[in-house]
Amino acid sequence: GIASSKNSILLKASDIKLLLPKVREADLTSIVPTSSTTITLVLGDSLCTAIQHKKRFSKEIFKRFHKGGSLGKKLLLVKDIMVTGKKVPVIDRRKTIAQAAKVISAKKLGLVLITKKGKVSSIVTDGDCRRGLARYSKSDKVEKMATKNPLKIDEDTTAYKALSIMNQKKITSLVVSSKSGKIKGICHIHGLLSHGIK
Repeated sequence: GIASSKNSILLKASDIKLLLPKVREADLTSIVPTSSTTITLVLGDSLCTAIQHKKRFSKEIFKRFHKGGSLGKKLLLVKDIMVTGKKVPVIDRRKTIAQAAKVISAKKLGLVLITKKGKVSSIVTDGDCRRGLARYSKSDKVEKMATKNPLKIDEDTTAYKALSIMNQKKITSLVVSSKSGKIKGICHIHGLLSHGIK
């Protein structure tokens, strides 16, 4: 319990008693709680941060207990919201434009990752397919119209950083991959917005 009076009912009922010093309030009348509320806030914050250090309260723990709040959202990582597994649109570079368009349509992310020996080599969007049909045949290899070396991001990047990159580059998705180039997932703008990242 925290109070400024030894006879406080709160302190009498508390196992641990923290007695604040009597202080003169800062307002002209010395009545309005100003100085007293400030030292109470300082003590409370100091106590909380001391316990955090003692308990080794990490960002990961904070995120686990406060994932719905505004502070928790700031700690969301790309790996918390990315599309993974079979939901990731992937096709081998030797496949055709028609096959790529089919995958794009089925996975509903507006893109397909082109792989070479299991690693991301390029990317094709639905816009690329539409524009490319004027120059290429549906039976042409998809890598003919692909954008090489797509922008990649690490799964431990914050969601806010991912959104910032998307806004800066004017894109709607980022490839999530390991340092070796292995595909981990897709960070899509819809996933960010659905988690309240704006």
